[in-house]
Amino acid sequence: MDDLFPIKIENAQAMIAFGEQIAESLKAGDVVALVGDLGAGKTHITQGIAKKLGYLAEVTSPTFALVNEYVAAKPELIHFDLYRLEQAEELLEIGWEEYLERDAVLVVEWADRFPELMPAGTICIHIEHVEGGRELFYSKI
Repeated sequence: MDDLFPIKIENAQAMIAFGEQIAESLKAGDVVALVGDLGAGKTHITQGIAKKLGYLAEVTSPTFALVNEYVAAKPELIHFDLYRLEQAEELLEIGWEEYLERDAVLVVEWADRFPELMPAGTICIHIEHVEGGRELFYSKI
């Protein structure tokens, strides 16, 4: 995945397409942390990942639900949005550790709120607003 980064992406459709490209290297058990400001494109990346994993229905950010499960995706896709959480304990209370044990790909928006809960090997994608679009960088936790 290192060879995909850094990259500049100019619009939402390109961000979705990039999510599809990322999904090509994902497997069950992978955790993808998406880090960026409001409107950076985190959900667009997730939409592309879901599409590539075979989930063709609508994918929205689970800002109020905290987690959406897309069981029709192969492997399953579990999508978190940690924006509204204030403490790490809140994530643990909704079953974070059990989700990590599932045979699924986990995508976590706002993962930087609780980096201590991201497992070793988490794929971290940083999205920054730049003139004319977004620039994306990659690291592993």
